[in-house]
Amino acid sequence: MAPKATEGEDTKPMWPLTAPSVRLRLPPPPGGRGSIGPRAPDGQHAPARVDNTRATALLLAIVLIGLALRLWSARGGLWVDEAWSAVMVERARTPLGIVTAINHDNNHHLNSLWMWLVGFGAPPLALRALSIATGTAMIVVAAAIGAQRSTRYALVTAALVAVAPIMVDYGSEARGYMPMLLALTTMVWLVLRWLAAARDENGPRWQLAALATLGLFSQLTMVFGLCAISLWVAVALRNRHPGDGATPRAIRLLLPTIVATAAVFGVVLGAAAASPTGMQVGDYVAFSPAALGHALVVMVAASVGGLAAPTWIAGIAIVGIALALVTVVRRRDPVAIFYLAAIVGLPLGLAVLRVGNTGMPRYFLVSSLALILLIATLLTDGLGKARGTRIVSGIILALITVAGIRDDLSQAALRRGDTGAAIAAMAALSPSGASVSVDHLRPIATLRVAAAERGYPLRIVHECPAAGFLHVDLDDDAPAARTVSRCAAHYRLLIVRRRAVLSGVDWALYARADPPEKRGGAIR
Repeated sequence: MAPKATEGEDTKPMWPLTAPSVRLRLPPPPGGRGSIGPRAPDGQHAPARVDNTRATALLLAIVLIGLALRLWSARGGLWVDEAWSAVMVERARTPLGIVTAINHDNNHHLNSLWMWLVGFGAPPLALRALSIATGTAMIVVAAAIGAQRSTRYALVTAALVAVAPIMVDYGSEARGYMPMLLALTTMVWLVLRWLAAARDENGPRWQLAALATLGLFSQLTMVFGLCAISLWVAVALRNRHPGDGATPRAIRLLLPTIVATAAVFGVVLGAAAASPTGMQVGDYVAFSPAALGHALVVMVAASVGGLAAPTWIAGIAIVGIALALVTVVRRRDPVAIFYLAAIVGLPLGLAVLRVGNTGMPRYFLVSSLALILLIATLLTDGLGKARGTRIVSGIILALITVAGIRDDLSQAALRRGDTGAAIAAMAALSPSGASVSVDHLRPIATLRVAAAERGYPLRIVHECPAAGFLHVDLDDDAPAARTVSRCAAHYRLLIVRRRAVLSGVDWALYARADPPEKRGGAIR
């Protein structure tokens, strides 16, 4: 079903339907008194044609802002998940080894392949370049989704994706989330275009299958998005063909995607079954309703620039999301089923199945994408209505944009904890190299990767005798003691670093408090 026209909005698709493009044409202002433009023969004002150069320039500016935010957020050393991926890739040695030897949930295959190409010890910006590139490209594809409805919708959608803190954070770390979301967003664009064309026999079946494969090899949580898209397509076809014709059409369109999904899981799980260790999982936390609720609140806040907002705002946001979903369903918006499946169905399904690790906001990136598209839809409609609604919509859009950029900058300043700062501190006191003690396994990869990037000789130990330095992971927001003791040696606090909301670990670095001459050796 084609999108419903809204007041003051040009509903003609702004981009060619062959591929995402950045060619835009601004919608004409409404006619009548005070409008600007040539007069029609009957004396009425004809709509003014505005060259699409202005709209293209606005889109380019939005993309550049999004790229700048992602580059700024990509500073600092790799955090735990990124660093362990790098260490696993180093051990795998070959592209084939990435598939067969890294049987771990921390292996995002396409991202791991990129890490292998860049090399162990490469600068963090290079290791994160794939996410930065795909996260920036996602802004353009999001604009292409909006352009099927109007230029205004294209620009609003692009702006929200460009500044959303959750998109900036995961779009600037060496993980597979952004390649996955780029594939999913492109699938949404293809399905929308296909539905608008109203031609069932020539659906984008092979394009969807290829994108599903790329998305799954980027991050297996792509399966959540595939479920949402499959439900969306099935319902759309059922509405278009109320009889028995919907089911075979849906199967014909989705069968290649289903086969591709099964093949990817077959490769991943088959490689794990053939290995001595089987499929390994990092930190696993059993299902908790409270943890799930907290993750959803953080996801919503990180989607709209609300990380600094009071917690009671979350209640208002949930009510607003519910009303927004009711609105798009009642007006039969063509994407309404996708919104419902991703925003409501995904969390509800994980809760019913009691899936572990659902206290992590990144598992709800599909929900975040749907939420951003939903907000863009309603704000765009509001900007095309009466003056009062237009003003309110403009204020909300401005607040989300400003708050999002504020969160982006404040989170980027933390650099995900930046273990590179620990290496810099050790190198300042012991330029020729050092030894550092750790309490457990988790920080070993971050220290190894950060030392390799700097070319700094570092020996990591987790037993006595005491090393020259001590690295301690802290609980979130926990204070760091000024002095600690390990292996009968006293240490003084050097530096403390704090994690960002979505990524990173709190940690502290200590140095031996007794001078080298009293322990019979150098600080290392």
